[in-house]
Amino acid sequence: MFRAVKRFYSSQASSIDAQLARLSKESKISLTSQELIDRPQLWKGLPPSTVVELYRARVISQGKNYKRSEDELKAILSCASNPLEAQTLYGIYNSTEGDIYKADSETDYENYIVEGEYMEDPLEPYGFDEYPTSAQDIVRDFRDLLEFNRKAAYELPQLAKFRKAYKPSENTPVTYKYTRFIGESHPGERKVVLSLKLKDLNLSPLAEHKFKLLSGPRYNHKTDVFLISSDNYLEPAQNASFLSTVLNDLVNEANNNPEEFAELPLDKRHTNSIYKKKQTRGKRTIPFPKEWEQKQSPDDIKVSIKN
Repeated sequence: MFRAVKRFYSSQASSIDAQLARLSKESKISLTSQELIDRPQLWKGLPPSTVVELYRARVISQGKNYKRSEDELKAILSCASNPLEAQTLYGIYNSTEGDIYKADSETDYENYIVEGEYMEDPLEPYGFDEYPTSAQDIVRDFRDLLEFNRKAAYELPQLAKFRKAYKPSENTPVTYKYTRFIGESHPGERKVVLSLKLKDLNLSPLAEHKFKLLSGPRYNHKTDVFLISSDNYLEPAQNASFLSTVLNDLVNEANNNPEEFAELPLDKRHTNSIYKKKQTRGKRTIPFPKEWEQKQSPDDIKVSIKN
């Protein structure tokens, strides 16, 4: 009898020692170790942010071999602070990508207001005691007006101390022109126009002559303005960078042995045609050729009317 009791207590002590050893080993596991990521039964009791990070790490590490588990669901539900939040987490955990897409496509974003006018409260059924939709729109617009009035009354005067007079820089001869369409997106927004006066580059006479030759129709000989534009790239910053590179290449090439092109004449036909069109716009008349006129006799003009 005594030996049996001793054997029983010794077996219990050995099992307790094994459990203590296992718990000691588990307490030393790092939160980023793969052993903890693959064992959701150890997540329960950890902070909610840690549980979410472990869940994401488990999904990423297992990839297409990932499968949901009961221990993982219990650990996620333990992060909820109330039954409604637990029900929401349960639905999100068991939903598929198709369900998420379906819910997103069925959401009426035009009538979805963050403040909650159109959102139903699951804990309190609708008792037909709210304002109609048109009245809620009026109330919401009035609240928006009050918010802007408060900003105009209390916030805008505080910005007056940061007001500075605009002083255009005198050391930037290059001008970049951007286009913005308010309230809509337009493909023309990516276009950037670069303009400058050639005299601001301070080139030598020979280099200036070569720059005009290289510019071609992009240089206006009467206004001394060099103008180029680009919309090859999707972003305006990319087009501005491209135009800056083109301008730098032109200046470097103009300063490279400019005396070789000193004898070449300038082609000013594009400038002359622009101003010729402006001078004759609305004033040019084309006379009817006399050789096209047909001679008519008085007899040909008579018209016979028969009853």
